[in-house]
Amino acid sequence: MSPNWTVHSNWCKIAGIDDLIASVVNRFIDYGSHYSVYEKKDETFYDENESSIDRQLKYFYLMDKEKKYSNENLYIKAYYLHHLLDYFMETRVDILNIELVFKMFLEEKVVSAITDDKGNLINFQKEIDEIFQLLRNNKQELYDDLKSKKVI
Repeated sequence: MSPNWTVHSNWCKIAGIDDLIASVVNRFIDYGSHYSVYEKKDETFYDENESSIDRQLKYFYLMDKEKKYSNENLYIKAYYLHHLLDYFMETRVDILNIELVFKMFLEEKVVSAITDDKGNLINFQKEIDEIFQLLRNNKQELYDDLKSKKVI
C-alpha cells in the first residue's frame, strides 16, 4: 500500500514542487515509463540490468538537466519524496523514529548517486537532505497523513 496521489501531491506542494512535475513523477513511478516521453531520452544512459528505481532516477536527472533555467532538481526531489512517502507505508521499522526511517530508506530503497554516460558521478545527497529536512520540519503533518492511512 502506498499513499494516494493526493498525499504525494500535497507533499510536493509543501516542498515547492510544481504540480505538473509532481504529476509526471507520480505517473512514471506508479504506472511506468509508457506514460513519459522516454524515447526522447538518451537510451545509452540506461543499463538494462539496473533496477527500475535506478532507471527512474536517471530519467528524472535527465528531465531536470533539460530544464536549463532551473538548478533546483525538482524532478529528483519529487522522485525521492515519492519513494520516501511510499517507504513510510511499507517499512517494518518504527516510523515514529524518523531518523531510523531515513537511514533505512537509503540502505534499502534508493541510491544517492548515479553515474552518467561519461562515467561522471552525480550525487543527490543535497536533494535528499532537503527532503529529509522538510519531513523533519513537518513531522506532525506527516504523521497525521500516515494516521489517515492507518499506518500508525
